[in-house]
Amino acid sequence: MMDLLAPITRYAIAPAWATWERSPYLRHHRQLVRTQYDPPEAIRRRQWEKLESLLNHAYQTTRFWRSRLQEAGLDSGRIRSLDDFRAVPLLTKADLRSRQSDLLSDEYKDAPLHHKKTSGSTGVSVEVLVDEAANQFNRACTLRSDEWSGWRLGERIASIWGNPQIRTDWKGRLRRALLERHYVYLDTLKMDEAAMGDFADALVRKPPSLLFGHAHSLHLFALYLRAKRPSVAIRPRAIISTCMVLHDWERRTIEEVFQCPVTNRYGCEEVSLIACECERHDGLHVNADGIYLEILRPDGTPCRPGEPGMIVVTDLVNRAMPMIRYQVGDMGVLANRQCPCGRGLPLLERIEGRVADYVVTARGELISGISLTENFAVMVPGLAQLQIVQEEVDRFVFRIVKGPDFGPASLETIGRLVAERFGPEVRYQCEFVDHIPQEPSGKYRFCISKVKNPFNATSAR
Repeated sequence: MMDLLAPITRYAIAPAWATWERSPYLRHHRQLVRTQYDPPEAIRRRQWEKLESLLNHAYQTTRFWRSRLQEAGLDSGRIRSLDDFRAVPLLTKADLRSRQSDLLSDEYKDAPLHHKKTSGSTGVSVEVLVDEAANQFNRACTLRSDEWSGWRLGERIASIWGNPQIRTDWKGRLRRALLERHYVYLDTLKMDEAAMGDFADALVRKPPSLLFGHAHSLHLFALYLRAKRPSVAIRPRAIISTCMVLHDWERRTIEEVFQCPVTNRYGCEEVSLIACECERHDGLHVNADGIYLEILRPDGTPCRPGEPGMIVVTDLVNRAMPMIRYQVGDMGVLANRQCPCGRGLPLLERIEGRVADYVVTARGELISGISLTENFAVMVPGLAQLQIVQEEVDRFVFRIVKGPDFGPASLETIGRLVAERFGPEVRYQCEFVDHIPQEPSGKYRFCISKVKNPFNATSAR
């Protein structure tokens, strides 16, 4: 059914609302759409200008960065080369927790700021303060990447999200009615069959153009529809998966059930959008207008294209609390090519998951938790859900939610894969559970290593 209200929202209501809010995000968006096809050299030149300005601002207005940059030999806060920039020590989550007041720019001490908070995998809160100008620019960057999925501003959205914050004041209600088109939410912290059934009914009544949510939560909802509501046809034009690594087998199931391609988007609360797939689904375009991204080895040297390393991000637009060379805690791989779409934005080949999800073998090898989980999920018959926990170098726990086809052959396959991947001397046990527990944010973790590796040792400072 044609959505007659969508173009009215896009071309009339959204611009009028932005004018009322005095928001420049649509103006930023128009510029970002124009410049995304600029040559890579032009994009790098703009990034460098923003980096120079940011470091000078951080040196002049924050106690933390003045001290850090002096340690790096940058007494004036000015950088003349990438080598100068790479001499700046990495910013860690521990720094954010212990030095927040020193990280806040003197120019923004009394300004109204946005508080971006994340609990992280440990449950320890990290908070970043973002100025309004940066918030509006990030909003525009996110809108640009969301439209790569095929969705357009003004079209109805349904979300599968953890603990959604819904404003209940008159302005919030008006916004939901006019701009957000009565957003439909499924809270990932309450994903039982009754809640998923109600959500499915709501999507049938008001079909969304975009289905948006955590990767595994989208997958669970797709499995529910396939098993319990096979006659229900929910056909969004676009699906955006974010906040968790999207496994290939999850993508296949989601696309099969909804008959729609999935767009993989990557970001974090601290620095907003980092990278996103375009309509080609051939790697993730780095949000180079808003961030500068590095992929580093444990010793801090840059990785070659194709080599996994730590994701380190500099936020180019948030001047209230400069986030310079921030260690996100994830692993990624840079591509050595441009996307066939023609955009000049740099390309991430893939996200490798969290630093803490890398497994260390007795032989000293590092195995990506994503690759490991995917290998077991594909090879072991009858797995509904799986979580792999490395308790010690030679001891693993497999938490398993059984599917209908799980049986003796499944256990035999697990034993064989353990011996092949980690060695015959490794001990392991299988724990059968009703569900895999979520984090407070509503996300899932499918591989957890409690053993130090070179990457998480680096991030512990």
